[in-house]
Amino acid sequence: MIHLVAIDVDGTLLTSSHEITPGTAAAIERVRRTGVEVVLTTSRPPRALWPILRALGLTEPAVFIASQGALTGSYSADGQLRVLDRQPMPVGLAREVVAAGRAGGMSVSWFAGERWLVEEVDDLIRQEVAIVGCAPDLADLSVEQEAPDKILLLGHAADTAHVVRVPAGLVAIASTPTHLEVTRADVDKARALGLVCIGLGVADGQVVAIGDGRNDLGMLAFAGVAVAVANAHPEVLAVADLITASNDEDGVAQALALLVP
Repeated sequence: MIHLVAIDVDGTLLTSSHEITPGTAAAIERVRRTGVEVVLTTSRPPRALWPILRALGLTEPAVFIASQGALTGSYSADGQLRVLDRQPMPVGLAREVVAAGRAGGMSVSWFAGERWLVEEVDDLIRQEVAIVGCAPDLADLSVEQEAPDKILLLGHAADTAHVVRVPAGLVAIASTPTHLEVTRADVDKARALGLVCIGLGVADGQVVAIGDGRNDLGMLAFAGVAVAVANAHPEVLAVADLITASNDEDGVAQALALLVP
């Protein structure tokens, strides 16, 4: 019996054009009417997730997992954020990552709650703005005082994971070849999803998780049923219990039709 569906956003829920198809939206609405909880789990920060939640009607009491698991929260219908759990990294370690990112020629973003801070708006940041639909504020990250939930390093390298070494106590996971997500080492989507399930009284065997990236591997291992979209990373495809159609072919909707009839 499925009681909760956890769905990654970019590359899974959204198409390659970063859109929600009518078929996927209808499938999520149908599943929720059956009483199954739908939880979006993403490396996006809350501000970049809010338009998607609003479009799908996933406002309070629905919860979401953002910033690679560092923040769990809920948005009211008028867009007010309620933080349920937040696990920021130490400011000193965050500044080390900023310095390493600069040295590696990468674009650095600092995310703290709903705040998105950058030191300059370069081409990589402009591309990110076009994708997520919100814009950062300028700040000197070497003196920023609010501890970040996540630092995002953007680069042109084939695999950003080989560009920067992060200090002990933090972990860096490549969500895409050009996106390196840095959080506390004890933070990930699986941990956050486990806490959500405890709060809702849902056993891990009653969870379906759907994803595409290496940063979804923990969540997929946690769930009773692990689903990969066809466009997923080979490591994700290898561990999936079910492989559905791609994100451009309503893969999420097809998986939901099969698993939550």
